[in-house]
Amino acid sequence: MPDVLEQFLSGMAAACVKFNEAVEKRSAIECIILGAAIIDGQLRMALILREPLQSNSRSIQEELLCEADDERGVSERSIFRRCRDAGIVDEPLFQRLGAAYDKRNKIIHRYLLSDANYAFATALVFEYADVIETVKQVVHRIESEQIRLGRGMTVPGPECDLSLIKEMAKNKEQRKG
Repeated sequence: MPDVLEQFLSGMAAACVKFNEAVEKRSAIECIILGAAIIDGQLRMALILREPLQSNSRSIQEELLCEADDERGVSERSIFRRCRDAGIVDEPLFQRLGAAYDKRNKIIHRYLLSDANYAFATALVFEYADVIETVKQVVHRIESEQIRLGRGMTVPGPECDLSLIKEMAKNKEQRKG
């Protein structure tokens, strides 16, 4: 596995572990930030997984997996559009992604300046949890298609075990940032 993909997957694992911890702590704003990161990561992965199904290429779009501190990178909204344009997400899901992103921005950037309150943030956590599950199903469908066609990086095997996810998350957290 290329280092950049391994680093990305460790980041996804860490975001999921930290999201669950934030839920347990009832930290709505932390859940929103991590939920947005998880959705962004899932959609980036969907774009990467879709590529070999479309072109039979084995290359990985590294610009979707990492960005240097001095790079602008690929924005979340751009990822949403790319997924819609590629047929990965349908228009209703695209609209839900945009609406959740707008609410996230209201909490993160305009909490003091708007009518947003913690009840609004808490409701958004439930919305994010639902979108995360929906996008997870989208990614699962693409993985299943890779297995069915025998193209891409997804191979049949057992479900990922929680201890592996925790180990990957630990690796992410131990890296110097």
